[in-house]
Amino acid sequence: MDNQNKTFLNCSKNLGSNNISKFPKILKVAILPLRHLLEVSYDKGGKVTFTGGVEANFIKVLSKLLGFQYQIMIPEDGEWGQLKEDGNWTGIIGLVHSNKADIAIGHLTITPSRVSGVDFLPYTVEENSFATKLPHHKPRASFYLLPFQIDVWISIICIILIMPFLFNFLMTSKVPFQKLYLAMFGNIVGQQCSIVSKKCKDRILLGSWFVFALITSCCYRAVLLSCVTVPFQNDDVRNIKELASAIIAGRYKASFSKGSVDRELLTKSLDESLQIIGEHITEEDWLTGDSGNKIVVAPNTFDDFTAVLGPRFFFLLEYGEEPYATKRIFKETISFWNVGLAVRKKFCCKEELIKYIARILNNGILEKLYGDELFKTKLKFNWKEFEKSKNDALTIRHLFGAFILLGAGFCIAILAFLFEVASKCLFVF
Repeated sequence: MDNQNKTFLNCSKNLGSNNISKFPKILKVAILPLRHLLEVSYDKGGKVTFTGGVEANFIKVLSKLLGFQYQIMIPEDGEWGQLKEDGNWTGIIGLVHSNKADIAIGHLTITPSRVSGVDFLPYTVEENSFATKLPHHKPRASFYLLPFQIDVWISIICIILIMPFLFNFLMTSKVPFQKLYLAMFGNIVGQQCSIVSKKCKDRILLGSWFVFALITSCCYRAVLLSCVTVPFQNDDVRNIKELASAIIAGRYKASFSKGSVDRELLTKSLDESLQIIGEHITEEDWLTGDSGNKIVVAPNTFDDFTAVLGPRFFFLLEYGEEPYATKRIFKETISFWNVGLAVRKKFCCKEELIKYIARILNNGILEKLYGDELFKTKLKFNWKEFEKSKNDALTIRHLFGAFILLGAGFCIAILAFLFEVASKCLFVF
């Protein structure tokens, strides 16, 4: 007997007897196959059985406790459930509403419109959020510009260009401008000053410049090592407001799973940013696989400038937890909704279901089932891919930009030398 069956038997012993006389012996359970939640397989005769998943194991625990067998039903349209114009429902909600199924499970969000068609027995809370592709790392050759922001660099360049003229005008000792400029620029990059003056006014001017050069160079050096050794990522949207602005500008697009109520939740939100996203979000089919073996899977590959809306814990099971994640999941939660077991209106034994669902939740069994599934996803994580992007020691590759700058400086110096030689030759002749 495997560990999973042992868990189910222990649940039956700890949570109570499964001798429920009035409870039906067979239940028709409508599901929408979801990876990590409701995974199924088909035999040669077309019979559907559970093979794994958090909610599949949740149903197994209930069946052990209440002593019923279950018959799995899957809707042909592959939807959770949306209200049609004729008053009927699609998806697994439709199967329960039309009394073809007794209960339905598939991480169903409890909304006012759905409550009008079926009853719900809540068992968890859904947090909806967005997932985006991890931004690319910035090229290491550009890391030498990262210690300061662009406005700081502009200020430093302006000071280096202007201050030599001002010093040349204010200093009592007359120093050739070329020598003064090279000396002041050399202080910025850590060289000693070659200008000597006995005048108090000149010393005060030069002293103020030494302090500025010391602070600037020390700040740059302190930040440079961290910029070189720690990979920096390109700027990307990180919250709802940035995503809404990017969508309006045409730089980003958003999508959600076909058959869900996500667009309805966004458009009816009181937040202006969410309303904007709801107006532009598009519907995509997450069903994958053959016609006889389809399953809902969160998209693993999507464009660089695409945000996907869905349940946070579904994304965590598919993409992993930080720092070992393949996608970036927004820390912001756009909505909290109860998730429940859909039950047909005239079902006889709702009280028994409510009682045993409460026992399962109070004993932490559902949380354990989720933790077990999350652990399985961590075992399947591609560690080799992660090793490529982790922080590492300084190598010649990290200092490649410095050698490029050194080579560029040598080339400029040689050109300047050749220009001076050519100028003297022309002057002689």
